[in-house]
Amino acid sequence: MKQTSVNRTLTNIGLSVITFPLLFVGVAVASSLPTDPDIAAILGNVDSNRILNTAQTLQNFRTRQSCSDQPEPGHGVTAARDFILAQYKSIPGLQVRLDPFVHTGCPTAPTFNVIAWLPGKHRNRLVIIGGHYDSRTSLVTDSTSDAPGGNDSGAQTAVVLELARVFAGHSFDSTIVFMSFSGEEQGLFGSASIAANLNRYFEEPQVIAMLNTDIPGGDQAANAPADLQNFRLYSPGIPRERLSTNPDGTTDNTSPSRGVMRYVGIWGGVYVPAITMIPKLREDRPGRASDHVSFINNAYPAVRFMETFECSPSPVDNSCGGPLPCPPPANIPAFCKDTTFITTHQHSPNDQVQFITPTYAARIAQVMASVAGSLARAPASPRGFNATGNALQGVKVKFDEIEDSHVDHLVVAARSASENFYRQRVSISRGEGHPVISPQALGLTPGDSFFVSVAAVDKQGHESLFAYPEVRCDSSGCAIPPYAYNVTAPLPPPPPAKDPAEDD
Repeated sequence: MKQTSVNRTLTNIGLSVITFPLLFVGVAVASSLPTDPDIAAILGNVDSNRILNTAQTLQNFRTRQSCSDQPEPGHGVTAARDFILAQYKSIPGLQVRLDPFVHTGCPTAPTFNVIAWLPGKHRNRLVIIGGHYDSRTSLVTDSTSDAPGGNDSGAQTAVVLELARVFAGHSFDSTIVFMSFSGEEQGLFGSASIAANLNRYFEEPQVIAMLNTDIPGGDQAANAPADLQNFRLYSPGIPRERLSTNPDGTTDNTSPSRGVMRYVGIWGGVYVPAITMIPKLREDRPGRASDHVSFINNAYPAVRFMETFECSPSPVDNSCGGPLPCPPPANIPAFCKDTTFITTHQHSPNDQVQFITPTYAARIAQVMASVAGSLARAPASPRGFNATGNALQGVKVKFDEIEDSHVDHLVVAARSASENFYRQRVSISRGEGHPVISPQALGLTPGDSFFVSVAAVDKQGHESLFAYPEVRCDSSGCAIPPYAYNVTAPLPPPPPAKDPAEDD
């Protein structure tokens, strides 16, 4: 009865409330949200057999260690690079480039990223999909031994290529960029170079989001069937949770990458309900890193998609309660916990395509496609967002005048400081100005601290990221968190020296 009266009051002032049920992880599954039939068709074209075949072809290069060049004809990272380049070039409508970078570990060997993009109406507004293609064995400097990299990195390279294939022939407002990085295993060399130099290819680049996938194959030794119904998504708060002794992040926090996490949780769930995101509130597993880090270093929102469990001694997070870092998951086989990486699948000759689950990698590809496609068709996020009021009486939201004629309406949503995801969504007509919205209308209990933001929606229902930064409100007032604009820092000092096999 109370909610009915709230809805009636809001309707009288030109607002409406959309209510979502909350799942255990806090992700709102919005069955009432509109889907784009063309994006749904793109997802339907994702082919697990093509993903498998690409990963197998990459494994056949024997090693793709980033300094291996060509140890013998048809093998090595250069041959793999040429294969990936040819695959991108075979896709109609893509602009394709070899992107050279300096790798201090192999100064005389040729080192290249392979990048491609599908130009949008706004050429320099970018949605980036990426994953590295280099592989390694237990000794990170070994450029000659077998490093098949079936899962790490054959699966992610195959996913990125598959997404390039299924997006081809479709039009988007933003440019969708596909990046296959090298030099990841020795220190993110390739992604660090391109993330800092996007203006080589795009004038005044505006990165909406970077979606990185690394180890998405669904290793059958480490993952039971139930585990293959989930995937991990890593996104840091501010300050960034990076070191092996950093605890996991907190919901009472905000960052651009967390905004992308929420978008993945909503729109990935709308389009691909068969798989569920497990949010990880840190930049990566303790002491580890992948190519999304290079983009966060350059103040771009970025997240990492990966399988639920990996055949590796890496701890998933630091939520075990100590001592830190947490141990690897108890449920994975003992041979996956080998800290020398001799018996593991990851970073060893045992990382073979026979252990991956192609249908699982395809589902992760579909989630990434739903997010990338939705963002690439959505308006830009509202600018100049702020809010006044408090968590007892309600808040008045403010934002700059919307100039984009494609924006149909806006959506205001809030989340409790103890939750990751937004609750009820309040729809605002373009001409409504800056209304006062009650905590009840936002699905909250008056007095509970919360974060609030606003997104722009076009007539087809494509929704932008919610405006950053979120505004935090409590019983005494509302304010932008003082740390909110310090999105790349503080960068902690490097961790103590360790076995290089522990690096990603």
